[in-house]
Amino acid sequence: MKDMPRIDICETIRKIEFPVEVWEWLDLFGNVVGITQREAMYQERAFMADTPFKKILLCAINKDLSTLNTIYILLRCELIHQASSHVRLLCESLITLKYISLESQSRSALFWGYADIEAYDISSSLLEWDGSTANPKHVEGVSSFRESISEKYEKTKGTYTFVDKKGRGRPFHNWCNKSMFVQALECGPSFQRLYKLIYRQMSSYIHGTAWSLRRQVSYSRDHYQPNVILNDIASIVRTASAVWVEWAKFCVEILNWRLSDKIMELPAMIEELEERHFPGKNL
Repeated sequence: MKDMPRIDICETIRKIEFPVEVWEWLDLFGNVVGITQREAMYQERAFMADTPFKKILLCAINKDLSTLNTIYILLRCELIHQASSHVRLLCESLITLKYISLESQSRSALFWGYADIEAYDISSSLLEWDGSTANPKHVEGVSSFRESISEKYEKTKGTYTFVDKKGRGRPFHNWCNKSMFVQALECGPSFQRLYKLIYRQMSSYIHGTAWSLRRQVSYSRDHYQPNVILNDIASIVRTASAVWVEWAKFCVEILNWRLSDKIMELPAMIEELEERHFPGKNL
């Protein structure tokens, strides 16, 4: 273990070279990430997470900031599939936040309460998976944890149960028992558009569809095609920026963040790059 080599991430990133056109897209998104981080740091000074909904906002936005960073870093490493999956994560987080905000008090309670259900289900799955093969001390620890929350679980699970068409009690499949599609539908037209045009498209990368693999060879050393990389990175930046615009609007509406000017500028900046790099072509 002492002589095990350590991967130098910074050096790895430095070795990846991009044409000027690709850098323009990366710099555009990097600027968005930087502006968002600075605004978050400014707003954090006076923000008090003194309600369940505000606690959700604090935790979710902090996670979303790391997701934005991750998208940028993955693009810098030409990890297109992985960057795409995080665009979907950002989109999903935004839809959930918006959905909760529509009835913030009751839905915040449901959201946090479901943690007890998840904890019990996860510990049960662990015991089922490796209860007979894992280290006995580990199994004993998980078993003790499940036992410690079993009473709370029994009291809580009724809240997250529904009666199906046959009159049988069924557990919720998530905290609100509504799919991401239904949540987006209830959030309004702009969120329906996000789901249809972004969430579905990015899901193809997560599920490894044939469409998502169509240009993978172009990233190999022997068949590297800069034009493909430009097209893919531009598409991810464009898509991530579309999610960010709605995310920023939400922060302006709910938290009075000072991002309105950037929201107005970004679409025009993207359009200018598209016209210059892809004249007469849709990404």
